[in-house]
Amino acid sequence: MRQFSSDAADLSPEFGILAGRWEQYGDLGHVPFQAMWCLVTPGTSTDEDRHPERELVTVTRGAGTVRTASGEVAVAAGESFLLESDEAHVIRNPSSTDPLVLLSIYWHGSAQDAR
Repeated sequence: MRQFSSDAADLSPEFGILAGRWEQYGDLGHVPFQAMWCLVTPGTSTDEDRHPERELVTVTRGAGTVRTASGEVAVAAGESFLLESDEAHVIRNPSSTDPLVLLSIYWHGSAQDAR
């Protein structure tokens, strides 16, 4: 077993936030997805993003909002949300004091592939 902590991750500026791609863990071997830690600092938001991969995001610390074409929803620690391929999104941390920490797992494929 291996453990991974967002607190120990190497983060750098990306998408208007700080992100740490899991490529930093070079000895993972084959996994069927890519992943990254995301830190949205208090009072900031991500750049608008859209990509061909599906993305499952889990909030590991803090609370925020996710805006897509279908509206804006609140998310908090312990919750996850799924973004479809090419779905534009912005994640915002409205707190003035607490960080918003996310684990983003993404892969190529469609909803049909999962069946």
